[in-house]
Amino acid sequence: MSLRAVHTADWHLSAQRNRIDADTGLNSRLMDFYRCARFTIEDGLNRGAQLVLHAGDAFHGCRPTPSEVRLLREALRPALKAGVPVVLLLGNHDAPRSPAEKHALDLVRETEGLTVVDQPTLLYAQGLETSLRDFARLCGPEQAEIQIACLPWPNKQLLLANEEYRKLDPGQLNQVVRQKMMDCLQGLAADCIPSIPAILLAHLSVDLAQTGGQNRLMALGGEWTLNVHDLAGLGFDAACLGHIHRAQVLCEAPWIGYSGSPEAVSFGEENDGVKSYCLLDVNDDCSIEVQQIPTPHRRFLTIDLTNGAVMPTPDELAGAIVRVRVPQASDVDFTALRRELEAAGVHEYQVETQRAETVRRRAVAVSSEMALDDAIKAYLEQRPELQPMADALLAEARVVEQAVIAGGAA
Repeated sequence: MSLRAVHTADWHLSAQRNRIDADTGLNSRLMDFYRCARFTIEDGLNRGAQLVLHAGDAFHGCRPTPSEVRLLREALRPALKAGVPVVLLLGNHDAPRSPAEKHALDLVRETEGLTVVDQPTLLYAQGLETSLRDFARLCGPEQAEIQIACLPWPNKQLLLANEEYRKLDPGQLNQVVRQKMMDCLQGLAADCIPSIPAILLAHLSVDLAQTGGQNRLMALGGEWTLNVHDLAGLGFDAACLGHIHRAQVLCEAPWIGYSGSPEAVSFGEENDGVKSYCLLDVNDDCSIEVQQIPTPHRRFLTIDLTNGAVMPTPDELAGAIVRVRVPQASDVDFTALRRELEAAGVHEYQVETQRAETVRRRAVAVSSEMALDDAIKAYLEQRPELQPMADALLAEARVVEQAVIAGGAA
């Protein structure tokens, strides 16, 4: 039989910005995150989902408020009430820096029907048919019709407890984490039962992933990433990933992809396109079919008047979180601008005054291999105000160079 599962991640339930939701009295952005999370579960159930796989970062922080914990339970309630199992993986935002502290998901661990995974684990599920609906249940390997290999976000602090690893620089330490993650994944893959569909559920970064505004560390090389070809070679039939907020498919066979976040978190995600969750059909022959289902997320919109942009229409502004950038020395009527934004029905807005940009200077390509005269000339090319003194500066630099050489010889 075919088993249908929801793949979602990165809900980031949290109170952000300052607006209050009129209907609930709670933070408006918290309610945005909740509504998209609840939509994901309800819409997935309406489409016949029998299992929910959450790939991490249910919360935005490791110490969620009571309201955030309650709303997570409320978002999952339709699945739990229908007897649909939910697997909830630990993400980096859910986890504290210290491994000795409890993490955010410990607050919901005892929820009936919810399986919290904070250690590498292999789960088994069995599809069941009833007169009301089809659903799945977690079971032992003997009854398994699908296997779920779970890899939560690794805590690097565990390695730093070892003196051997404390001596490593950040790049070397990331390489160690990367290798240990691959060792763990290979162990999980080796434990899978042949001929039974196997899904990887993981919270991690893959090298080919296009990052959004919440993943700057990966973009700058500041966190470990796994190679997509290494993942594809592990033997899993699909890899359902969390951590990157932009929905994307990295490999078709086997399917490797991010569901993305169902709600935009910041302006850094305004160009991510559709926000979504994924619906997986897992077949007996180990083939996987995946649909991307859009969610009703709130739009972020930047209007850069410093580049001569014009204001969007009221329909384009309505309901959005808007950032307007205006040049510092401009005749913009700020009162009229705010009235226009409010009349258009924007959800929230902020007006930023940008300093007038000076002429951009190219980076000076100076290296230790260059001759002194060449290095000085390359630098002076970028500093036109020093050109009248170029000859004097070169002469003085030669004097200093000779003094250094003479001192070294002595």
